[in-house]
Amino acid sequence: MVWNLTNGHIPAGFFVPMLYEKRAPTFEQQAELLLSRGLEADKNELIGRLVVVSYYRLGGYWHPFLDDDDQFQDGITLDQIWLRYTFDRRLRVLMMDAIERIEISVQTATFRPLGLWGGLYRYAVLPFHGFIFKGMLKKLTA
Repeated sequence: MVWNLTNGHIPAGFFVPMLYEKRAPTFEQQAELLLSRGLEADKNELIGRLVVVSYYRLGGYWHPFLDDDDQFQDGITLDQIWLRYTFDRRLRVLMMDAIERIEISVQTATFRPLGLWGGLYRYAVLPFHGFIFKGMLKKLTA
């Protein structure tokens, strides 16, 4: 069956490779663009940071410092943008740590057997484990 790709009817899961004419700019070209827009930075340091983090990732952190003409406000430096990025990265790590601690506390409080009734419940459902999880360990280790 031949699909007409011009009318917008593409079946779900059908992969259509996209051909791009425009080449991605090099790190040096990205740095030159930022410097031409008024960012105050050492070019080599800027290229190093772009290699590590990427132009588009950092873009969210310098965007508030751009005016309506996509020029940086006076006095904006790479260090100011980098401080915002590193602050956000550290905050994200701290938040994930806090969320994990809360999750583990809730799981522990929810699933911890409580005295005699917890032990009885565990033994009452034990026969069903063989039925429900039959062959699971072998499939995981295969």
